Amino acid sequence: MQADHAEDLASIREQARRLLQDQATSEHLKSLLNEPGSFDQLLWRHAVEQGWPSVAIQESAGGLGLGWGGLAVICEELGQLTGSLPLIANTLAAHALLQAGLDEHQEWVGALASGDAIATLALADPAESGLSGSSSAQVRNGRLDGEKALAAFAAVADIALVQAGNERGNGLYLVRLDQPGVQRHLAEGFDNSRAAAVLQFIQAEAIHLGDTELLHEVGNLAALATAFEQIGGAQACLDMACNYARERRAFGQLIGGFQGIKHKLAEIYCLLEIARGCASDALDAWEQNLPARQQLTSAARIAAIRAYNLAAQENLHVHGGMGMTWEAMPHHFYRRSRSLALELGSLTYWRERLLADLGLESATALAG
Repeated sequence: MQADHAEDLASIREQARRLLQDQATSEHLKSLLNEPGSFDQLLWRHAVEQGWPSVAIQESAGGLGLGWGGLAVICEELGQLTGSLPLIANTLAAHALLQAGLDEHQEWVGALASGDAIATLALADPAESGLSGSSSAQVRNGRLDGEKALAAFAAVADIALVQAGNERGNGLYLVRLDQPGVQRHLAEGFDNSRAAAVLQFIQAEAIHLGDTELLHEVGNLAALATAFEQIGGAQACLDMACNYARERRAFGQLIGGFQGIKHKLAEIYCLLEIARGCASDALDAWEQNLPARQQLTSAARIAAIRAYNLAAQENLHVHGGMGMTWEAMPHHFYRRSRSLALELGSLTYWRERLLADLGLESATALAG
């Protein structure tokens, strides 16, 4: 599918790059870090005008029909400039609704594709590092009780995709967030521009969309799209560190000439290319509906976390003390790298999951 839409994807990438370079200035991005629950409303309006929320949604449902490759392209460009938009959640909420085939709720698909509604993915339980085997949030007789961990865009969302337990095990539910049984709790964090909030449900009406299969499909696709965002961020950190190393002098010479700096940059490059290859393979697997898509997605998530974490950390080190100052941008990328590394499950969670998918012993057991 990517080959079929190569020209369209290149056009989307160029369009996204121009818009983000114009709107996501360093001063604007830093201003979003001050207040918990901040959200870039201006950038979201521009993204809606460009049709970004509908890029991966099928044409028959009112989308542009560019598939997961279209979403990946925009996420990578967002990562390059640490833009923060609910594109992944909106796309997956629309996808889940279409998969569920509930005719009486299909108006939400159009609202999500047009950007008139915002979604959040409230999948993780408090203190859990990923999708738990049995959620503490429970649905009985169509009513949801429980709490979900801090979720990106939950502070501004209209609906949430929620993982909750039911009489059959675990399920995926659609919950409107404007009803009396829903409470949002903002929390001060190190990346306040993600509009994150904890969601608490007390007898909230919940619409059943699917069970474990759909739940894991949504989790996997969210992880894959986020991997491309992380790859974009890692590439930006590498470029930033290289540019600084070509300009900064110490002891009478450019710091880029020091072996220690060269090794840092080379290691970032290696992990970045591994992550890019893993993500591309996983994307192809989803586009072609291959059986190994779940394992490939886990590998992409692991590689992207490692690449962005290292790139953001070493970018700070290359910049030295200046990298931590408010005037410089390296700290902003570091904040985003840590947010994205935890939102959909930690590195340990995805390692364990990959090993389980491959039929191997857990990393914990092997270490013991």
